[in-house]
Amino acid sequence: MSKKIFSAQDWENAPSEILQTHTPDIVPICNKVKDDVESVVREIEQRGIDIAPNYKDWVELGFALVDGLGENGREYYHRISRFYPTYQREGTDKQYTHCLQSKGQGITIRSFFHLANQAGISLAPSNKEHLSILPNIQNGKTGKWIKSEEELPAFPECVFEHLPPFLNEVVNNSISVDDRDTILIGAIVCLSVCFHNVCGVYDERIVYPNLYLFVVADAGMGKGALALCRELVVPINRNLHELSKRLEQEYKEAMAAYIKSKKDSGVTMPAEPPMRMLVIPANSSASSFLKILGDNDGIGLLFESEGDTLSQTLKSDYGNYSDVLRKAFHHELVSLSRRKDREYCEVPNPRVSVALAGTPEQVRRLIPDAENGLMSRFCFYIIRFKRGIRNVFATSDISQSKNAMFKLLGDKFCYLHEEFVRQGNYSFFLPSDLQEHFIEYLSRVNEECCDEVDNKMQGVVRRMGLIAYRIMMVLTTIRHLENVHRNSSSHDKTEQLVCHEFDYSIAMSICETLLYHAVFIYRNLSGNQSKRFNSASQETGIYARRNTLYNMLPETFTKKDYDAQVSSLGENGSTANKWIEAFIKDGKLCRIEQGKYRKIF
Repeated sequence: MSKKIFSAQDWENAPSEILQTHTPDIVPICNKVKDDVESVVREIEQRGIDIAPNYKDWVELGFALVDGLGENGREYYHRISRFYPTYQREGTDKQYTHCLQSKGQGITIRSFFHLANQAGISLAPSNKEHLSILPNIQNGKTGKWIKSEEELPAFPECVFEHLPPFLNEVVNNSISVDDRDTILIGAIVCLSVCFHNVCGVYDERIVYPNLYLFVVADAGMGKGALALCRELVVPINRNLHELSKRLEQEYKEAMAAYIKSKKDSGVTMPAEPPMRMLVIPANSSASSFLKILGDNDGIGLLFESEGDTLSQTLKSDYGNYSDVLRKAFHHELVSLSRRKDREYCEVPNPRVSVALAGTPEQVRRLIPDAENGLMSRFCFYIIRFKRGIRNVFATSDISQSKNAMFKLLGDKFCYLHEEFVRQGNYSFFLPSDLQEHFIEYLSRVNEECCDEVDNKMQGVVRRMGLIAYRIMMVLTTIRHLENVHRNSSSHDKTEQLVCHEFDYSIAMSICETLLYHAVFIYRNLSGNQSKRFNSASQETGIYARRNTLYNMLPETFTKKDYDAQVSSLGENGSTANKWIEAFIKDGKLCRIEQGKYRKIF
C-alpha cells in the first residue's frame, strides 16, 4: 500500500477522522526534520563520508529516512549512498521503495542521526527547537541502546516475512504484536531442547542450540502466551513418560523374579531404570535435577510460567543449582556430591534450555544484580504495559481454542522430530560471508554498548552473539524438518546444515531487539534506574566515565599522559580519543599546541 504524503501544514489541519483512521499510512513531513537532515547530508557530502558501509546499516538508513520524510527522503538516500564504492542508482531506488512499502520496522529518523554521529558528523543543533528529533543527545552523547520501557522495540516485521513454515504456523495463532513476539521467541526456546543431535563450532568450542528465556510483564499483560509454547514439546515429553512407565514395570517384574530366585547365584540384581522426561519442573532439589538430567543424557527443558517457583527453589539449601544453570549454558560438566548417603551425580555434556515468565520483581529475585552470571545468559523480552481489555469471547468453539491449536502443532512437530532424530547427527555451518558480517556487526554493537552503558556490557554482548548463533541453529533445523522425510542420507554419516541468509537475518534482527531489552534489564539490576522498570536515568554511563577521566587529568597534560590515564581506566583507546574533541567543544579543555592540552575551570 502506498503511503499518503502530508505537508506539515496539511498535518496540522487534518480532520480528526483522518488522524484516527489513517495514521498508520500517513507520513507527516516536518520542516524542522527536513532542515536538520539537509544540514547533516551537506556535511556528509562535503567530507565524502560513507555513513552506512555495511548492508544492515544501509537498510536501517532507508527505514530511518522513510520514517522522517517518507517519499521526500528518497533523494537523500541517493545522496548519502553514492559514497559507497559500488553504489548503483537503480538498486538504491529499489531498496528505498521496499522500505516505503514495509511496515515501519520500528526504526525512526533518530537512526539516521545516530549513523551520522557514529561516522563523526557533528550533530550540534542549530537551535534548541531542533534538539527533540536528534538521537537522545545530551551533553554531547548519544544513547541508541538506552530506552525507557515505553520505547523498547518489538521484533521488526522483516522477522516474520520468511520464517520457516512450521514457525509461521505457530505465530499465526497470535492475537497481538506482543503475543506474536512472545510466542515466537518462546517457541524457538522450547524447541531448542529437542535438537540435541545438532551442534556447531562457536569460538572454537562445540555448542548446541539450547537457549534461556525470561518473559517479563506485569500481572495480566499476556506473558501467559509462553505456556502455549510448552504444548509444542508435550507429545515428546509424554512419549518419554510412557517409556519410563514401561521400563519401571519391567524393572518391577525383574526385581520380583530376582527376589524369588535369589538363592540362584546366576541371577543378578536388575539396575534401577532411568527417569525419562523432557520437561523438568523447577521445583526440584539440586540432586533431583541432576539425576533427571543424567537419566536423560543431559537433555532437559526447565519450564515455569511463574519465575518465583525457580527463584524460591534456588534460594533453598536443597535446591541451589544456580551454578548448574550457569555451567550448563556452556555445556560444561556439572556435578554434585552429598555426604549423606554418599551421593554423587555427574553430567558431562548438559544440554539444558530454560523458559520462564514472571514480573519485574521476580526477575530481581532470580537475578539479584547485574554481576550475577545468569543475567547475560538469559534472553529477556519485556511486554510493555498497555491499558485496555480485549475481547475474551472471540471464539466459543473448543476446537478453535489456542490450547487445541497448539496441541495439534505439538503432534505435528513430534511426527517431524521422530524422523529427524532417527536420521542421525547434524553439524551446523554458517557461510564465510555471513561470518564476516556477524563479526563486524557484533564488534560495532559491542563498542556502542560499552560506550553508552559501561564496559561490563561486553559480557552481555558477547553472550548475545552466542545466543544469535544458537537461534540460527534452531531456525535452520526447523526449516530442514519439512524436508527430512525426503532425505535419503546414510544414518551413520553426519549431515551438514548450512544456514540460509533468511535465517541469519531473522536471528540477527531478533537478537538486536533482545539486546535493547537486555540493556534495560542490565541497567535496572545495576541500580541505574529506580526500583520500577519504567523510570529512565538522566545520564548514560559514557557521560559519567568521561567525567571520571576528566577529573583524573592534571591541569596541563600531553597526549601521552592522556593515553596513560585512559589505559588505567580500561577504556577503549579509539573511543577515548574522541572525548578530547568533546571536552574542547564543551569548553572544558583547550589545545595549547599539537599534542598538549590545558583544563579550563
